[in-house]
Amino acid sequence: MHDLVIKELSAGEVNYEEAPIVTLEVDGIEYRIDTGHGSAVAISQRQQGTWNWTPVTEGRWDGSRLRAKCLNHVVNTALAEALSAAMGEREERGAM
Repeated sequence: MHDLVIKELSAGEVNYEEAPIVTLEVDGIEYRIDTGHGSAVAISQRQQGTWNWTPVTEGRWDGSRLRAKCLNHVVNTALAEALSAAMGEREERGAM
């Protein structure tokens, strides 16, 4: 992973005490997506059963597609589907 991205995320405003937009487990690794600035999202990971999250990359969400170069296709696709579902649920709750 690019060191600059890690430094930006580490120094950024990801508050792991707050609820993430999405959490998902893929192949024994837990991922979480938190809000960023504009269309940016912060993606972090940890091994199952551990407490500490590690920043992975900053992704871009355009409302239907997640772009995150550091993630493999399987993880990126799974996170995109979970993020799309979470955003749909938020819109439904907002319409009530």
